[in-house]
Formats: sequence, C-alpha cells, structure tokens
Amino acid sequence: MKFINQNDIMMFLEKPITRLSVFEIETIDAMLSMCEPAFIKMQENFKVCIDFATFKFQLLKTMGEFLSKCDTCSEECLSNPHKHVEAKRYEQNHIDSTRWPTRLQKTTQENFFIMEYCITYADILFRYLLDAGIEKQAAHVLSEQAMLELAKWIEQNCIRKCNYECLRRYRSMGYCTLCSYMIQPLPCPKKQEIKPSVLGMQEEDFMCRREESPKKKVMH
Repeated sequence: MKFINQNDIMMFLEKPITRLSVFEIETIDAMLSMCEPAFIKMQENFKVCIDFATFKFQLLKTMGEFLSKCDTCSEECLSNPHKHVEAKRYEQNHIDSTRWPTRLQKTTQENFFIMEYCITYADILFRYLLDAGIEKQAAHVLSEQAMLELAKWIEQNCIRKCNYECLRRYRSMGYCTLCSYMIQPLPCPKKQEIKPSVLGMQEEDFMCRREESPKKKVMH
C-alpha cells in the first residue's frame, strides 16, 4: 500500500475495522496512486497548484461518510448483493451502465453500490479541481475519466481476482487483513501494542496474515 499509512487508518476508519473498511482503504490507495501522476500533468497543463495531502484528507473523510450513509440506507445493497436493480433507479441516479466495465453492467445491488461509490469519488475530485482553479468543463471530463478508471481497477482487482470478497463479507472483521497489506504493520494486540477494546474487537478476532504470499494480495 503506497499512500495510506497507520495514522490514516487509525484516524479515519470507524471501529471495528471490517472487510468493508479493507475495500475502502484499498480503493482509496488506488485512487491516490492514479491521481499522483495525473495531478503533476494537471499542474503543468492548467498552471494550477494541487495540494495532494489536502485531497487525500478529503477522500478519506468523504468516502468514509458515504459508507456510513450506506450502512443506514433502506436499499441495503450489500445485504442483498444479488438483488436486481430496476432501470428506473439507474435513471434517477443518472447512471448509463453501458459506459462501465462489462462485469459492472450486470444489474445487481452490489454493482450498483460500486457505481455509486465511484461516482462519489468523481464528485470529490470534481469539486477539488474546481477549487484548484481548473475550469468546470475540464474538471468534469477529468473526474469522469477518473471515475471509470477506478471502476476498471475495481473490476480487475475486487471482482475478477477476489470475486467481491470484501463486499460480500462486509461485516466480517478486517483489521488483520488490512494489516497484511501494509508495508509497516498496524499495532498488534497479540504483541500488546494496542488493546483489543480500542479496536472494538475480541482477542479471538485476531489472526495474523502477514506471512501470506504477496501474490495472493490485491494491493500492488
């Protein structure tokens, strides 16, 4: 994991950390990985200054807020992942599914959740580019492109490689899974580096996975 560190995780993720948290942090790290070179080009092409640290903060804060709202949404997309989504719902949310990666075009609630998640990312990026001084039309095009790039990343990593594992186990404990993706490990309760109660977990919830082969992991 390139851009997300221990402080980010402990500050922004609600406790207990679940497999949905793993999805959130993996995808945000992917967003930042894609944005870093793109921001350099934008600064050169549009003669603006983009504060990467501020954008990272906004992503962590706002994507977390989106997931918190999903948890209380009456649609319950993740609780009923295979449920069919009617065309009207796509129209109401201005989603043209034909523009999205093939596997996301299947009209299920888990795919609809992913689309809304990617759209939220695009909205954050759009507003940030406007604030940075990029004109509206250019900011719209760039954020739309970023949205679809994230969707492709999710299709490749979360769907093809992992078969929606984090989303379908979204309430399962994810602290140890997330730790296994970190360059520097998270505080380990078994090593008495942090109390399980601080993480909202029990001792039996912890299972070290850091010795897994990197080939089995999603993150690069």
